[in-house]
Amino acid sequence: MDFEEPVIWPPFQAFYIQSMLFNSTSAVRSIARLESIFGKLPERPTHDDILRLPTKAILNELQNMVLQSAALSRYFWPIRNGHEARGKRLREAFDMNDSSPLFNRDLRNALEHFDERLDKYVSCGVVGYVFPEYVGAKPEDDGVPGHFFRAYFVDSGEFRLLNEEFKMQPLADELLFVHHHLTTLDQSGGMLRNASRDEEGDKDA
Repeated sequence: MDFEEPVIWPPFQAFYIQSMLFNSTSAVRSIARLESIFGKLPERPTHDDILRLPTKAILNELQNMVLQSAALSRYFWPIRNGHEARGKRLREAFDMNDSSPLFNRDLRNALEHFDERLDKYVSCGVVGYVFPEYVGAKPEDDGVPGHFFRAYFVDSGEFRLLNEEFKMQPLADELLFVHHHLTTLDQSGGMLRNASRDEEGDKDA
């Protein structure tokens, strides 16, 4: 006799909503802090304006966005077998498919076993320019390799962590969408219902 995989029983849906809200709320706070920092720049920032930016604070907030995104990704695309039905139900509720920035495997793996990834990165030989922390324009390729532990390239909108780069604006947009829908679900009884991205966009407009 075949049995269907269990989905999320309605009385327990609030548990998933609350758990995911923990991650999305943290990410949205980081987005707000970054908007506050960059919002103070003049319309055409100079090199000196960029140098005065709080580098560590910016990189911390970006890294937190990546961390929380990876955590949310695992709800929608479970890693271990036996949880596929839950992931499918959540993807349906958030009108989400593999085109979502949260599906990015590199994103999800970026902070998994990070200590081991760091070991591997430095064992390959670090030769050339070394930037532990950097916020500024993306350096041009002058033939000398550059190594960034953490960097944000203001001209391309990319956050680099070791040898991985992530476009942050699409990720921020997806995080805001997920958080908005989670908040709506939480405030309307803690039950899953399917989102319409068009409707969510109209609310945010």
